[in-house]
Amino acid sequence: MEHYVKLALALILLIHASILDWRYREIRDSSWLALVALGVVFTLLESISTGSASPAVSLLISLAVTAALTLPLAYFGLMGGGDAVILIGIAAVFPEPPPGVVSLFPVFSLSVFTNAILLSLLLPIYFFLRNLPHLRRVRSPAELYALFLGYRKPASAIKPYEAVYGSGGEFRFLLRTDAELGKAEGEGEVWVTPAVPFVIPITIAFLLSALCGDVVSALILFLRGS
Repeated sequence: MEHYVKLALALILLIHASILDWRYREIRDSSWLALVALGVVFTLLESISTGSASPAVSLLISLAVTAALTLPLAYFGLMGGGDAVILIGIAAVFPEPPPGVVSLFPVFSLSVFTNAILLSLLLPIYFFLRNLPHLRRVRSPAELYALFLGYRKPASAIKPYEAVYGSGGEFRFLLRTDAELGKAEGEGEVWVTPAVPFVIPITIAFLLSALCGDVVSALILFLRGS
């Protein structure tokens, strides 16, 4: 029962953080701090009920491993700082993988992280499949790469969550890193990509990892058994 209570409370906090990040492109400190507080409370209750310090040790190990992985990635710009601390919050709530799930990782947050990355890869695959009619017009590796980034639509129909990364009038891609959300220069058709916050796949991966485990571990175990 305790497992499902933690799961439900953590999921509520993660969904709340996802909604805020989608709307305001910012993860508030209260989101990950609430996760850490939740993890600390449940760890104290478990330590008191069992009379053992092992839950606290598992918590500290989980936080240390997760921080050592995510904070350098955030420092070098490979992931958002808010996403990094959300994973640290998850590490506090579930230091170890829940019993019965498929995972070879000793720290639960690693299962969530790998699942979140795999979920994020589904979006470029979807873009490429959507852009297959344009494949015959590709003339360079850069244009082929662009097919995985987004889709073409009228500049007048840009949504607030979409970033313009190229002009598609003549299938020329002017890849930009300073593109502003919801803004397009000029008229006609442009190539856009939806700026999906990474906390959304993290939230989905959290639920997947807590109920089933991680895909990487399942694949390794399958290959070992075959």
